Amino acid sequence: INDAMLERADNGYYYMINGEKVFIENIYFGFDKYNLTTEMKDVAKSNASKLAGIQAGTTIKVEGNCDEWGTDEYNYALGLKRAKVVKDALVMDGIASNAVSVVSFGESNPVCTDKNKECWSKNRRSEHKLVK
Repeated sequence: INDAMLERADNGYYYMINGEKVFIENIYFGFDKYNLTTEMKDVAKSNASKLAGIQAGTTIKVEGNCDEWGTDEYNYALGLKRAKVVKDALVMDGIASNAVSVVSFGESNPVCTDKNKECWSKNRRSEHKLVK
């Protein structure tokens, strides 16, 4: 199956794109931030080159997520800003704008629920999902 998720890893997802197994990394953000660090810009560029091979009709859904700090409304807005900055990076690196959608889960989709800085940093992320 092309453009199908194969498995989830701690920091991203494996997909089958054009018959090749590729790893699309999550993008992580600083506390209360939605800008891409130099390291995360490199990850976004790498993801864009891997995602360039998706089939027509497949959408890249960028999901913005936050830690538990802040109100629900604030985190929803911050998650959307995170998703949009990742979309902008993908588009700058050649992905068609209409092939990328954005959504925010705010703080409602944590990957870690421990009450510590390491855990919170894992939740401040954007994930890429391929949708047919």
